[in-house]
Amino acid sequence: MNLTTRFVDSFSLTDDLLTQIIQDKQTISLSLRQLSKLHHLQKMLEEFQFLNIVYSDQSRVRKMMLTRTKSNLNLQQQLCYQIDKKIEDFMNFFKKLDSILFSTMNMQLISENCLEFLQQIADLILGSPAFTVIYEINKKVNGMSTHVKDIENAYQKLLKFKESTNVEGSELDNLFGTNELYVYKNKYSYLIYDVKDVPFKAFPDYRLILDQFISLAYDFQKEIYDKENLVSIIRGIKSRFIKNSTRICQEIIRQQVTEVLSSQCWIEMPDQIQYMNDLIIDQHGYVILPVKLDKRIKYYIKIESPNIDMITFSDYIQQLWQRLTYQLKDLKNEEFLKQMLEVNSPNKLYLQLDGEGNIRYQSCCIPDSWYFMLIKGGTLEDLQLEQVNKQSLIQKMQELKSSAKGAVSVCQICFGDKAVDVDLFAKRNEEDEITDYYTVFNAPKKKYEDDHRISASLSSESKLQELSKAALINIKMEKLSKACNMMREYLKVNLTDEEIIDLLKEKDILKEVYNHQSITDDIRSSYVMEYYKAESSKVMRDPVQGSQQYIIESELTNIKKFDLYTLDANDISNLSDYSFDITVVQDKNEQLRYTWALFHLCNFIDLYQINKEVFYQFTVIVQEKYTYRQNPFHNFDHGFTVAHACYYIIKSKSMNQYFDKFIQFTALLSALCHDIDHTGRNNHFESQKLSKLALRYNDESVLENHHASVMFKILQKEKYNILSSLSQDQFLIFRKYAIANILGTDMKKHFEIVKQLELKLSKLPDEPFIQKEEDKKFLSSAIIHTCDLTMQSKTFKLAQKWSNRIATEFSDQVAEEKQLSLAITQHFLPLGTPNFNQLLAKQEISFIKFIVKPAFDLTAQVLQTGLEVPLKNLEDNLKEWENQK
Repeated sequence: MNLTTRFVDSFSLTDDLLTQIIQDKQTISLSLRQLSKLHHLQKMLEEFQFLNIVYSDQSRVRKMMLTRTKSNLNLQQQLCYQIDKKIEDFMNFFKKLDSILFSTMNMQLISENCLEFLQQIADLILGSPAFTVIYEINKKVNGMSTHVKDIENAYQKLLKFKESTNVEGSELDNLFGTNELYVYKNKYSYLIYDVKDVPFKAFPDYRLILDQFISLAYDFQKEIYDKENLVSIIRGIKSRFIKNSTRICQEIIRQQVTEVLSSQCWIEMPDQIQYMNDLIIDQHGYVILPVKLDKRIKYYIKIESPNIDMITFSDYIQQLWQRLTYQLKDLKNEEFLKQMLEVNSPNKLYLQLDGEGNIRYQSCCIPDSWYFMLIKGGTLEDLQLEQVNKQSLIQKMQELKSSAKGAVSVCQICFGDKAVDVDLFAKRNEEDEITDYYTVFNAPKKKYEDDHRISASLSSESKLQELSKAALINIKMEKLSKACNMMREYLKVNLTDEEIIDLLKEKDILKEVYNHQSITDDIRSSYVMEYYKAESSKVMRDPVQGSQQYIIESELTNIKKFDLYTLDANDISNLSDYSFDITVVQDKNEQLRYTWALFHLCNFIDLYQINKEVFYQFTVIVQEKYTYRQNPFHNFDHGFTVAHACYYIIKSKSMNQYFDKFIQFTALLSALCHDIDHTGRNNHFESQKLSKLALRYNDESVLENHHASVMFKILQKEKYNILSSLSQDQFLIFRKYAIANILGTDMKKHFEIVKQLELKLSKLPDEPFIQKEEDKKFLSSAIIHTCDLTMQSKTFKLAQKWSNRIATEFSDQVAEEKQLSLAITQHFLPLGTPNFNQLLAKQEISFIKFIVKPAFDLTAQVLQTGLEVPLKNLEDNLKEWENQK
């Protein structure tokens, strides 16, 4: 009898003895010391049992170690080599995407170039440059193909495929000349391409990328070429791949194990199975390999009957995943830096160069007005600058290498009557070696040949005034010239700039512009028309009185609207403050900038490819719909404040356990629009009055139904549609959740929401909070309802301001109720009531105790974190109101 068998038998005998003792069939008397020894023996035997399972003669792993031959050693080496190669290919994928992005920014948009661009994208994301897109518009089959010319015939044969499917040996083989196809179908289109080795379809966002690819193909066929749109799409594709990079790498490993070892392989997350932290074999004979990082299990690899040494393979995977994690982290950090550069400095051009002078990144397309500069290739030598400026840049790079400086001013490039300042920044590693250079070309400014041309007798203040005046006049004349060019193009008139300006001053040309059928609404609402609609006194005012005031009063007519979209440290600090007061921000454009910041800082702008100009137009119309009735309370300030409360919760990451990013985006947008076009009256008033809205919605959540309807009517228009990048399925999900969120703000539903939250919390932990889709939708609406009650959870000074606003709005309703001989809403407190402040304090105490605090308490229990500050404010405000009653 060998040692292994003796130990196993001893373990069995010990188990039997303990069982009999427990069942009172045996009586045994042991001292504490003997009991301690027995316990120690049992623990040793338990450990040996586990080792025996893994390494015994009967163990699959032990067998593999004893019988391993040169052939399965080669197999293991082949597997590791293939995984390394595929992972490296995937990391190079981002470099190829950057290369395409770089060439797109600098290519001429013609049919041949765009087709080549589309084939390059297809090769990367589809695994083949050969593809066919077939789409149906009003039952007319159309398409684009590098695969097949007979689109109509292919379409008829594709009709039988209702969903994405692999096609092998089908009738399509004759059309496409291959036996291995992948067919992707969205609502209106088919995309057919060759399947190679593309693990990308393992993540959900891949469907969105395919939808985007179909849209690109459609645009190219219609010869709709928009360089900024192409750049935005490529960046969106890269962002989605980076977001899903971990999942893709897991799929690469799974694919290679399956193919090389001819064994079934699965990737399972820790919450799906509970196993020990080491390599084991389960009861079905599958080998379970835990992949750990920082002593925490990230996922499991489950393999059926592997014929390699799993012990050494486990070590390889652990090392691979550690190295890969750092690579992906660097990639994400670098991408975040690029996005910050682009967003925070929209008027600058950034070039990132490595130590050898190769251009790795370009922040935006080079504007046509920068004719002094072109990029013809991927190196510094290919930069089309005057040689003296290029040499200056190279010299400064050499200086930075040998100094401790982090940035230098390089030179000033002059062209025509303008000049561009060039700055150079160095990025260093831990060894203080320069890894990358960032060359910044600042926005062109007016060139002044010599400040000494201004008389030396002038004071420094007078000089500054002269420079400001000259600069503003130049800005004005440049914009007037651009406006005149646009008038000539769209009105087809042959007039000089001076003649057009004279007509504009007399307002005669405005009638022709607005009646001209070929001019779209977008042009009519553009900055050019806004510029000329301004009063003459505003346009021709004395610029010496302050350039800042001039720019503010020009209402974005002299700059692109989305140039507003910049952030600094103060902005981020303000938005991080739960009691940030939007009411003190009087400038409308500043309010819109803060609104953009909510979505930008949550990464929703890039994540869902929201065009900046479209987002600006959307927020402008939302702001107008909120403000035109001039409600004291239910206005844009209120809509923003509720959205900011939602943003605060999102940034605390407490919603991540229940919702993905898309549902959180839906929550933020519906919070912003939840009271859009509010009448300043409540539902009871609308029903009493039998208003149009009450009749339309049959007295059921009258205003809430109206708010949801208005939001979707706005989104229906192309110029406001910030959801254009969503697939049809995504839009339907968005609509379902957004409507539920907005309808949930009806105060009539408050006690029902509180009761349901209490019921669900009482069943924890026996039942999970989210069991079905309806539970998720309910929780989303409950969170928005809580955000809608946020006013009294601010600091007392701000809460008091909102109390006075709602009291003013209530007072206006009471006055109208009296005027219309309607029943007076008794609990509304009109202004001028005796002891108004004391009565208001009593009302707010009741409101906080019985409405606001229960909602916040229950929501805080669900989210577990993120609402500590408002809960503390509610306690403080109760005390303050108590002091005032």
